Amino acid sequence: MTYGKSELELLAQHPTPFAMITFNIAGFLTDFTEGRSQLKLDSSPATVGAALGELWEKHVGLRDRVVNEKGEVRLHVNVFVNNETIRRQDVLETTLADGSEITIMPSVSGGDGS
Repeated sequence: MTYGKSELELLAQHPTPFAMITFNIAGFLTDFTEGRSQLKLDSSPATVGAALGELWEKHVGLRDRVVNEKGEVRLHVNVFVNNETIRRQDVLETTLADGSEITIMPSVSGGDGS
């Protein structure tokens, strides 16, 4: 595709937006996101940890339900990147591509075994 001078000037003035990071929030955690199960960041952070940091700024109460006082992902919380399970010790350092989806889901447990 070729562009004329005026089209190139228009593209330079209005660059295409970068792909955002999308969070999918499940279960009771939506109590801390104003009931929203999907959130988008207006940026494209490099790691899951950086993305979570931006999420905490907007939804402060969610932080303590996802990470402990040491900043580690809680044992009863699962984090997926693009539908892939990420090893607990690697979650925060996991790199993100533009347009990645991060799913935060509380673990399901319980039942009486009968």
